[in-house]
Amino acid sequence: MKHYIFMLTVFLYSLQSIAQQDNYSFIKLIVFNNNDEVMLVKWNGAWEIPGTRYNQPITISKQIDTLAAEHGIFVENKKLNGLFTFEYENRPTLTIMHYYTAFYEKGNFTVPKSCEDIGWFTIEKALSIIPYQEMKLIISKIIKNKNNLWGGAIKKWNDGSIEFSEEFYELK
Repeated sequence: MKHYIFMLTVFLYSLQSIAQQDNYSFIKLIVFNNNDEVMLVKWNGAWEIPGTRYNQPITISKQIDTLAAEHGIFVENKKLNGLFTFEYENRPTLTIMHYYTAFYEKGNFTVPKSCEDIGWFTIEKALSIIPYQEMKLIISKIIKNKNNLWGGAIKKWNDGSIEFSEEFYELK
């Protein structure tokens, strides 16, 4: 019996270790209002667009609706505008970043427990206060070409610097 429990424990641990090596997806959401402002959240002292890891057994559309609802709003006209591969220096696997745009439909902001603040910002102001270079480049590319679907591959180093291993390209 002890041998069986030991073997089962080793097997379950190895499954967990393998599962942690998988690539995963992350959804980022650029929400616009009627004043052409974007919604930002303040998380760990930094302003950025909202996002969430996509690892729930629900559709992407429902995941986006859930993300918006966590911030107290409803969105419409959801559109995929970017798929980017991210390679982080400190992680053994890749992350696929899905960038969606949507329009504010209704609701009042609710600051999620994991965030410090939330608000609407002009695009210029948003790009000036977001500290992440890759996010600013992606948002700028998407905003200038809202009808396109963009791809690219970005390496992010521990010091915060980035390098494109594949420059922006249009996905058709």
